[in-house]
Amino acid sequence: ENQRKTLLSQNQLISMLTTRVPLPLAKTVLRLMGVEQLTPYYQSVKDVNRELNEILYNLGSIMVNSDTQVALGSLHFLRGNLYGRDGHLSALVEACSGIGTPGGSKVVFVSGYSGVGKSSLVEHAKGKLKEKNIHFISGKFDQLQQARPLAAIDAALNEFTNSIIQQGPQTPLEIKKAISDAIKTDV
Repeated sequence: ENQRKTLLSQNQLISMLTTRVPLPLAKTVLRLMGVEQLTPYYQSVKDVNRELNEILYNLGSIMVNSDTQVALGSLHFLRGNLYGRDGHLSALVEACSGIGTPGGSKVVFVSGYSGVGKSSLVEHAKGKLKEKNIHFISGKFDQLQQARPLAAIDAALNEFTNSIIQQGPQTPLEIKKAISDAIKTDV
């Protein structure tokens, strides 16, 4: 427990130093502290003195660049990318690819806590399935729409209808026939 508090304190110090102190000086301080992420290369006080003198000599350019400084260890995620979900994405695409095949899935549900990236995962899967020419529709259950229990299915079918209409006048007729043929055996 004590070690954990020390690590948190060290992480907080690293964050504070790299965001508020010019990066070359912050790196020097962190190396002197023996922070694991930075390779220590001081063998004597002379090495430290040499580096500090170099910082002083280059202080003008260091200060100019400090405005655009990015903190060490901070993460920057680009909008529209999916990170660390390759396994989930592959599983979702594989499950959806089997829809309509003998023994394949009929419907795929994605569940999880709020904010974990379910919608992003579904959007990325939709893009991958579109490349395979697979129709993919999705609906989202919204806690605020509890009075409409089928709101997600309604949204999914509206999305599908709109995609059909956008394909031209012949496509809705083909889809209508395919749906009629498919449900005749189930009625």
